[in-house]
Amino acid sequence: MELQTQDTASALYPRTMSVPHRAIRREPVVFGHALELVLADAAALGSRAIEALAGLGLSLNEPLRAAYPGALWAGAIHILSEALYPHLSTPKAEFALGRRFMERALQSRLGAAMMAHAKVIGPQRTLQRLTHNLRAFNNFLGASVRELPGHIGWELVVRPLPEFFLAPGVHGEPPQFTRGMLTTAFHAAGLSRVRMDVVHHEASLGMSIFHLAF
Repeated sequence: MELQTQDTASALYPRTMSVPHRAIRREPVVFGHALELVLADAAALGSRAIEALAGLGLSLNEPLRAAYPGALWAGAIHILSEALYPHLSTPKAEFALGRRFMERALQSRLGAAMMAHAKVIGPQRTLQRLTHNLRAFNNFLGASVRELPGHIGWELVVRPLPEFFLAPGVHGEPPQFTRGMLTTAFHAAGLSRVRMDVVHHEASLGMSIFHLAF
């Protein structure tokens, strides 16, 4: 099943001078190319998963749009991980999907450029630039990093940006998906001995806290 990304950004965000600046408010969105990556193995999906995705507003019979409501992202991850890895527990399935997602991303021109830059600046600065890197996939997730006491590693917090705290249905992404995605990215950047653990997840806030050691 071949998926194509249709550029409809101008339709989603029409330019107009008649709308006062104070009335303009960004909506949380996940970009179509991110969904294209996570749907790379969509041909293996059964009818139940296809129907579940359609219920989210994601039809596999139509070209992908430039952007979708951000609330769709976590739901699509849950559906796809369960459908593609039915033999694994939910955390392991979401981790596997995150790894597969990043493996696909690294094959793209953008992903290759991000990894080349990560190798130059090193893991600590890459962590500090994570919010910037997340912009490649959506506009609503942010990240903050601090060094743990005793120089034993780093604490990473991933959660929706403040302007989206009250946006309905935006719950970040499953933490094991994030862990699989970032672990794969660090390995690709040359860090063979990275350890990343989920230490806290608050689903209602869309917040996940990780501890990392290199």
